[in-house]
Amino acid sequence: MTVSPAGGGKSLTRSEANPATAVKPGRAGETRTRTGRPPRKLHVYFVVFTVLFGLLVVAGFYRTFFGPVFSGTFSRPLIVHVHGALFFGWTLLLVTQASLAATKRLRLHRAVGSAGAWLIIPMLVMGTVVAAADSAHDYRAGQGDAALVFFYGELADLAMFGVLAGGAMLLRHKPEFHKRWVIMGSLGLLGAALGRIPEILAYIDLILLILVASVAGYDLASRRTLHRATVIGAAVLLALNRTEGPIGATHLWLNTAHHLLHL
Repeated sequence: MTVSPAGGGKSLTRSEANPATAVKPGRAGETRTRTGRPPRKLHVYFVVFTVLFGLLVVAGFYRTFFGPVFSGTFSRPLIVHVHGALFFGWTLLLVTQASLAATKRLRLHRAVGSAGAWLIIPMLVMGTVVAAADSAHDYRAGQGDAALVFFYGELADLAMFGVLAGGAMLLRHKPEFHKRWVIMGSLGLLGAALGRIPEILAYIDLILLILVASVAGYDLASRRTLHRATVIGAAVLLALNRTEGPIGATHLWLNTAHHLLHL
């Protein structure tokens, strides 16, 4: 359909007459609306990301958690069982939510997400409690202040998750922020898994950097520019990750940790 402007002259197509519905060509016949929504096929990125995240979690905790649980030899306190169940539940939630969004089952995606959001606070509480207990044990076992520096690092990882995943839940009405911050916040949990795989210890920072960079790559492929959510998320991850040495090894933190853990 065309619309002729008053007074004659060049006729306008419907999309020209209404810029809000205009589209512009993409690669190989793709179209992109001016709203900046990515082509549907790029939703597979989040499925691949979350599946890879899940595989790394299972690989990291297999020797110390999943393997012993399956063989019936896991003898840690009940609180550690609950902690592990919560964190693995989050991993399953990520994969499920990415799959639901990719297959356009958005109503179910929102319902599951609303329920799953309640995992965040218990995860933060249980993560802090277990990290404190393990750090106190390691300190008394002879690791000394090194255990307290590591304790700070665990708290910084939990902060990454809490800030970004919590922010993602608060911004569920802004999908572009929500989906980026959910996966980027989850990277705060990945260090604990990667640190349990001796073969890749030297490459942990590189692996995490590649995963963060993949979000930027998704931005460039889907919208040809970095999204604000990616920039903010990367800044939060970097800022907290880099504080372990400058803060975790200070006398102020070590004294604080001694009081917190009753050492």
